[in-house]
Amino acid sequence: MLYDRAAFIRCRLHVVAGPTSGFGDYERANDAFNTALSAYNQGLERALEQRFQASLDISRATNIGMRPLLMLFGSTARSYLNVQTPWSGYLEAGLLVRRLEQAGPVGERVFEASRRIEEAVTISRDAHLEILDALAHHVLGDHSDAVFTLDDLLANGFDGTRQPAVSDYPHDE
Repeated sequence: MLYDRAAFIRCRLHVVAGPTSGFGDYERANDAFNTALSAYNQGLERALEQRFQASLDISRATNIGMRPLLMLFGSTARSYLNVQTPWSGYLEAGLLVRRLEQAGPVGERVFEASRRIEEAVTISRDAHLEILDALAHHVLGDHSDAVFTLDDLLANGFDGTRQPAVSDYPHDE
């Protein structure tokens, strides 16, 4: 596994999102796994901070001059995590889809508008990631293009092979 600037940004997004968000690798209704994954992501973030010699978290930034940019990084990360569609909260929408299909023209309007919203969300998420990458590139400075291995992280005391697997945690009832 290789860890570059994009991996650092993804890790930061997981930390900002938190274990109850359902974002990324977090699982709905699996508190034990989410807690373990959150701890893993926090550890990974600290190891990457050591390797990149900078933090994307304003509270740990050692370069005071970067704090305004990290404020924007934080608000952009939170904004990215809040971008969604009317369909975002559904784990299973089969019944809803069937009802809309049965609704004829109303369903067609809903599906068409939903398609446009999904396109807009994709464009918005891509733009958010572009901002996050530009800011991270600047904040990380000379280390922004660095790539690290599992062995590099292990040298800092973080075992990247210990990422929790959802299969090791029973789902909450």
